Amino acid sequence: METVFGVTFPVKKSMAAETPQCGIDNSPISVVYEGFGKIQTYPWLGTLNYPLRDKWLSTVVVLVSKQMAVGPAIDIDKVPKIDFRAHSRVTIGTNCSGAAVRVRSYSFHPDYPKNTLSAPALIQLEYHPRMAGFRAICAPLAAFNNAQFYAMTLPNAFICAKREHNNCKSAVNLKCKAHYGALLRHSFRLNIDSVWPSYALCARSTSGKECVWRSGTVLAMKQNGHWSLVGIGVLGPGCSSPARFMEYSSYRPWVRNSLLRIGRPTVTRIADNHLVLRRSVSSVQRYGPCDPEETKAELYTDSTTIHKLPAIRVNKVSYNFTIFADVDYSCVVFRVENRKPKKKELPKIYLRRWCTSDKPLCYAMRYLQVDFYLEIYFTESITYIAKVYGKEIKILDTKRALAYFNSKKTLPKIPVLTTPKPKIASVL
Repeated sequence: METVFGVTFPVKKSMAAETPQCGIDNSPISVVYEGFGKIQTYPWLGTLNYPLRDKWLSTVVVLVSKQMAVGPAIDIDKVPKIDFRAHSRVTIGTNCSGAAVRVRSYSFHPDYPKNTLSAPALIQLEYHPRMAGFRAICAPLAAFNNAQFYAMTLPNAFICAKREHNNCKSAVNLKCKAHYGALLRHSFRLNIDSVWPSYALCARSTSGKECVWRSGTVLAMKQNGHWSLVGIGVLGPGCSSPARFMEYSSYRPWVRNSLLRIGRPTVTRIADNHLVLRRSVSSVQRYGPCDPEETKAELYTDSTTIHKLPAIRVNKVSYNFTIFADVDYSCVVFRVENRKPKKKELPKIYLRRWCTSDKPLCYAMRYLQVDFYLEIYFTESITYIAKVYGKEIKILDTKRALAYFNSKKTLPKIPVLTTPKPKIASVL
């Protein structure tokens, strides 16, 4: 079920959307009425669904590009990661019986969860033949001209068919934060900064009673027949109470850069003695520790014992490592441990880019082969551990593929042309 509430309030800043094909709904009329309606009207609004034993976990997602959707990071983080990509399905602009698209990868905004629990997540979708009917929502506009604002949400129950509209008015951010600060401190004893978005908008309905809106409530506006994404909702009070939204225009540069950086390696420092490297030529960049699904396919492992030199207090060794374009490195773990567990001073590990060319060439990461080397500093004997997870990329032979598809294709029937026989006149 999908609920849409009309909102009118000022937005601080936003970006222009140049794509004319984005944000076009399937409604036969231009007027947006209050009340319930079908989700098929909006080809960018959908749900991410995950089966958990005898129930479904679901959250609202919004399609922002051809194969990219955004949603609340806290909801995506709750889904078990042991088989998230294998079992999660996303339905866009259709009910539960529509096309279910697999999830290729996901990425959390850097603010989550260190700075705040209210941050967006990027969900990369696998290609599906029926995705041709999907239309992404537009980016926020730079200027508003009699634009109408609406909040679209789904109920807590897993239903995919209806929507509702109510008029709303603005709620000043400072008053909104003060309202939530008092509520969280006295009722739940929570720190408001931990649940407040880094870039927030507030709005409330002008009619109806207080209610609770789920995470992922979409704040959108309609102008000149195109819908634009303004904010992504945070779980909490809604309707007549001030509702919080993550301002999408401030997060859009992160989404855009994530798309542009597909194929570049990422390095995450977990600790002084623990690094994680990832590199995928087709998936969005990810940071943080490896999830269980990333470590299912092990390509290579190495464990080496390195003894210290007694005459030197701080020892240094180097270890070369090369990544190739024909391997999808879901997770590469570099870890160094003291052989004596009681030793408090941990060894330190650094990952450097190795390049013999000029410096500008060393900054590029889109080459077929990228060379690194590890620098390890230690004061006691250590054990160096490297574990590489991923899979080899299968390259399709174009000629063989075309020959195979042509052999399976039914040839059209061509009528056989015959020479017409001359007519013989009969004489009586």
